[in-house]
Amino acid sequence: MNKMELLAPAGNMNALKAAVAAGCDAVYLGLQSFSARAFAGNFSREEFIEAIRYCHMRDVRIYVTMNTLLFEEELDAAFSDLDFLYENNCDALLVQDLGLLHYIRARYPDFAVHCSTQMHIHNVEGVRFMQKQGVSRVVLARETPIEIIEEACRTGMEIEVFVYGAACISYSGQCLMSEAVKHRSANRGRCAQCCRLQYFPEKGETFPEGSYILSPKDLNMINVIPRLKEAGVSSLKIEGRMKREEYVYLAVKTFREAIDACYEGRTYKVSPQREKELKLMFNRGFSQGHMMHAPTADRMSPFRPNHQGIVIGTVKEVSGDRIRIALTQDLHQHDGLRIINEPTDTGFTVNRMYRQGKLIASAKANETVWVECRQKPFPRAGQKVLKTTDTELIRETDEAIGRTQRTSDITVRYEAVVGRPLSVSMTDNRGSCVTAVSAEPVQKALKAPVTKERMEEILSKTDKEPYRISDISGICEEVFLPVREINEVRRNAFAALNEARALWNPRGGRKEYSADLPEKPYPQKRIIADSNHPAADERVLWISERKGIGCTPVVRESLNTPETYEGIVIHEIGTLNGDLKDCIAGMTLNCSNSYALAFLLSQPGINGVIFSSELTNPMIRDTLSAFEKRYGWIPATYRLVYGRRTVMYVKKGFTSQKGLRSITDFHGKKYELAYNENIVEILEPDAYCSDNPYCTGSYLITDDQQEKEIEEAYEEIYARI
Repeated sequence: MNKMELLAPAGNMNALKAAVAAGCDAVYLGLQSFSARAFAGNFSREEFIEAIRYCHMRDVRIYVTMNTLLFEEELDAAFSDLDFLYENNCDALLVQDLGLLHYIRARYPDFAVHCSTQMHIHNVEGVRFMQKQGVSRVVLARETPIEIIEEACRTGMEIEVFVYGAACISYSGQCLMSEAVKHRSANRGRCAQCCRLQYFPEKGETFPEGSYILSPKDLNMINVIPRLKEAGVSSLKIEGRMKREEYVYLAVKTFREAIDACYEGRTYKVSPQREKELKLMFNRGFSQGHMMHAPTADRMSPFRPNHQGIVIGTVKEVSGDRIRIALTQDLHQHDGLRIINEPTDTGFTVNRMYRQGKLIASAKANETVWVECRQKPFPRAGQKVLKTTDTELIRETDEAIGRTQRTSDITVRYEAVVGRPLSVSMTDNRGSCVTAVSAEPVQKALKAPVTKERMEEILSKTDKEPYRISDISGICEEVFLPVREINEVRRNAFAALNEARALWNPRGGRKEYSADLPEKPYPQKRIIADSNHPAADERVLWISERKGIGCTPVVRESLNTPETYEGIVIHEIGTLNGDLKDCIAGMTLNCSNSYALAFLLSQPGINGVIFSSELTNPMIRDTLSAFEKRYGWIPATYRLVYGRRTVMYVKKGFTSQKGLRSITDFHGKKYELAYNENIVEILEPDAYCSDNPYCTGSYLITDDQQEKEIEEAYEEIYARI
């Protein structure tokens, strides 16, 4: 197999250059729309063109994240971005939206697609299904254990896994907490990080571990690299498009060292100094997560949800707006400190620091200093002091980024023959070969010819180009040629090589989209009711996700062989690889536009689709109108009209407390919990409620007044008809 790829985050151009300097093989970034990190700096089109040239010239690939759900009104803009990225040699697209996947595969057969972790692929059958769709790679859910990763790799699909950085508590693509509570959709790149807020068992009570009960530690899989290599993983992904370039550089550099050591048969161990540097850049504590079956206490960080830095001392005394700190680590002016306090921590920057009454710029471990602190709540003696920003470390890292010149090896061949133009050819490590020639033929030297040594000295200059000349040879007769002309030919050769290397992916051209989609029969049931207590009602398709009646679970981790399904609701992608008859695509497949609707209905045995609950009625109207205009018929669709959605699917729980039935947020909203094998489902506090003027059927999630709700749904449907 090829060497495992090291994939780095790039939220902006500075972070991209830091990742390249540190030794990444590829970077992933977003344009300014349709990216799951909408609040990162992201890249304009002009910046992307600069980025693709910069990276390709240095043997680094660029993957672009178009990994949000798309609404109908956004499709034209998204397709414009696709054209731009295709034409400008993007190496691959990371996608979540099934409609976007469908469109790319139809229109751009030679454009590589990677399934984002937002697509919620977490079992082998999901990988096999996407293999059939022509995707190049699957980014598995962070919850996927090493045993299933190994199975997924054996399918022959490229498998990418997260190995460092922030982790979500809920399965990606299935978290509706932010959308339900803050009206900021995680599936649209605007996550409000509700998992990093405080929650309580009941109002006024606290969890023994801490109140940030849904906040997981960051991933750090550096010690598992040999196991991932043995498994056959294709790409190791570092999270962090919202992080600064120094974080990116140190994380990538560390994993570069570890991967190289693994392939060289050496054991790699992070040095204590590097470990401290990584913690100073950002950490919530580290864990090996679900991949290596870490227990709950090792996965979660309920004491604090934010950057913990490192402990550097203890508050010894407070006097007015000054505090005396006994240091266990060095401290510099302009470092950032956080003192563990209540009801909130005290955070500030060290602007003034004193020792024995004199202003100082730095202090060493084991010294005692006074620092000014005017932030509330005021610290108290005995409290721990954390360093969260180290100005010296940032300065040193920036210097390292600036002085690192990443190069690729090239060979140079030349001919300086009397009567012919000077010819200089350059060949790179990817097989690209370019040639530049002088404007005029070379003349025979009458006095002082250009020697072979002098010719090679001039042609060996690389200036600031990202190349190292590993070999140079050629023919040099007794010729006369001004140095400026030799330099011009050399520069023209480099320019041609840069152009050739920037165009890494040959393109075969776009195809026309085919709108040939056979009409599907309508399902018999007009109402789908999800309930733990189904009544005997022949008009209703009864399902119970938590009991597995009439549907497939949202999480089916062990699904590794095709199965047969009839007359049920399909909740996850792996199930689509089975033998289906008269089934309905469920809400958790996140259908949000007409192309996604077409993709799902193109699957054998799928006769109806439940729309994503993130669509409004006008969006549904526009989606159905676009579908009918393009394909010539109206499909069977359903809309959630009532019920409390599952806003998080949490694997193996989040607390040691047994028998927990609900959690309450800071505002007193209560979230009930449901248990489904090893998954804890967190339900939204208040029932979602909507009318349904456009879909042919209604979907309800109900436990109590189900008969009344079903009758109301039927009245609405038949009143419209």
